[in-house]
Amino acid sequence: MPAPQWAFETDMAAPAYRNDRSRAEVARLAGRGLPGYNQQGLTRSDTEFELTVSVSIAALGQDRYCVALQDAKADWRLSRVEVDIVREHPPGTCPHAVIRAHEDQHVAIAQKLFVRHAGTVRARFAQVVQDSRPVIVRGSASEATRRLRDRMLAAMKSTLAAYDREVAAANAVIDTPESYRAETAKCPDWK
Repeated sequence: MPAPQWAFETDMAAPAYRNDRSRAEVARLAGRGLPGYNQQGLTRSDTEFELTVSVSIAALGQDRYCVALQDAKADWRLSRVEVDIVREHPPGTCPHAVIRAHEDQHVAIAQKLFVRHAGTVRARFAQVVQDSRPVIVRGSASEATRRLRDRMLAAMKSTLAAYDREVAAANAVIDTPESYRAETAKCPDWK
């Protein structure tokens, strides 16, 4: 049986900036923030990992199937980068500019780490495909395909989670009481 073929692609969404939500709305989206600080901005980013597989299936009888991977295609995307700056600070104000600069640091973190992790995710995906072996499962042919795909996704889980952990850690470095004090000191007219 020939080795399975594979393809891996990445894509990064452009950041979307919003200034239409109130401080209360942004605080609700942010969840628990730092005690004693009003939520002024928020950057949220999400990744998606999509996996498409083609398989060879041999019916073995008695609802048993042998399933072998033929090819797999993975798409890993930084699918959303959304920046909120509270509407209490409209564009053109000093606080808006300071908040935007801070949130742009979060955008840069998500993008830089996505690029950095892409090679690791790609290498892990190649290994998962290479390690794929035919399996015998009970059920239907579509169930057999789903199980093989689910097993591959499970094998990718910790590699994908490493990106999320590193983004959270890097964001925590710039979201401190000290950094917020330094940011608010840049403008005299905070609301």
